[in-house]
Amino acid sequence: MRLTGHLFCPPSFCASDQLMPKSLRMIDRSTADFSELGNPIELVARFVVKQDWFLKQTHADGVVVDVPGHWGQYQLRVDWQEDLQVLRVNVMLDLLFDDVPTVHLKTLLSDLNDHLFLGHFRLSSDEREVQLYYVLSLRGAGGATPEQIEDVVDILLGQCEQAAPAFAQIVFAPDRLASSAGLIMAPVAGQA
Repeated sequence: MRLTGHLFCPPSFCASDQLMPKSLRMIDRSTADFSELGNPIELVARFVVKQDWFLKQTHADGVVVDVPGHWGQYQLRVDWQEDLQVLRVNVMLDLLFDDVPTVHLKTLLSDLNDHLFLGHFRLSSDEREVQLYYVLSLRGAGGATPEQIEDVVDILLGQCEQAAPAFAQIVFAPDRLASSAGLIMAPVAGQA
């Protein structure tokens, strides 16, 4: 599959008034083809198309995806660096931290980072936005598998969803800034 256009909006998503997926577990392992190694950007595009998310190709080796979540909208940015054989994945949260003291935000990021499985939260260069950043090295692998791509995207988006209440608290209720990152990032089973 090649990306030919600059913007993709699947009809089923554009016509739908329900923006939130039923589950954060987006992987359908029964239909995945794990034997195929391929260009990571093309594999990301295939996965995104299956999810009916908005996809924009920024350049030959990069895409930006709008992902609906339970707590808000996320922007997934994926770039393939052929010369280094690495896939850079960023997930931007849709909160702005204009009025939050940087020291409080950095403390929260540090606390949250202690509980992550993949990547780390960091501030954007203007210190107004938070992103979850991860680099997947594929040197010597001959490409990526659909399973790798799906797992990375699933885990990163899941971690953002799990941390979103802590970020919302620091924006909307900074007076209750007790470090709750450990509690928020604790594994849970089920949904209340």
